[in-house]
Amino acid sequence: MSASGSTIERTIKSTVDTTLEVYFDTLDESEPFSRPLIRDETTIEYECDGKEGVVSFDGYFRVEDHAPPYLEDDALPMWERPTRYSLWLPIKLRLFMRRREKEPYGYKKEPSPFPSLIPWDVEYPLYHILEEHEYIVEVYKRIKHESTDRISTIEDEDGTPMRVCFNPTHRQTVYFRVLEDITRH
Repeated sequence: MSASGSTIERTIKSTVDTTLEVYFDTLDESEPFSRPLIRDETTIEYECDGKEGVVSFDGYFRVEDHAPPYLEDDALPMWERPTRYSLWLPIKLRLFMRRREKEPYGYKKEPSPFPSLIPWDVEYPLYHILEEHEYIVEVYKRIKHESTDRISTIEDEDGTPMRVCFNPTHRQTVYFRVLEDITRH
């Protein structure tokens, strides 16, 4: 960062009631679908200088931290071994970040996109966009800080209660390199 302030620092810390949106997506529809999913109700920390960046979030990212073999699994009984995924880091993804005002300045009414399901008009909030960037990135590192699984209690066919986690999640940080800035101006 320059002392004169001519370089814009893109550091944003936000909670759900503020203005930060961060999304990841695959580059090609034919690629296996594995991208980080960020829970909306958690704190997101985002920092990017246009060359490298980091995103901390609560959610999931179904990739392995390294390619097979997974020697760390050998010491575990089969039933305790984690589910393994067919993708591993590093991985190239599209990253989209938008910072907008908290409150909408107005609403736009449009016909329902699904008239057979929602037969009434839909109101969309309109926001002033403060900052928006879209990058092709290479995620090269992830650190899982803690498990944030949501455990549900359901009954099996005998009526016995069971504790299950349908979607394992973690508080985690991913590190990435910007390969290309594809922001539309």
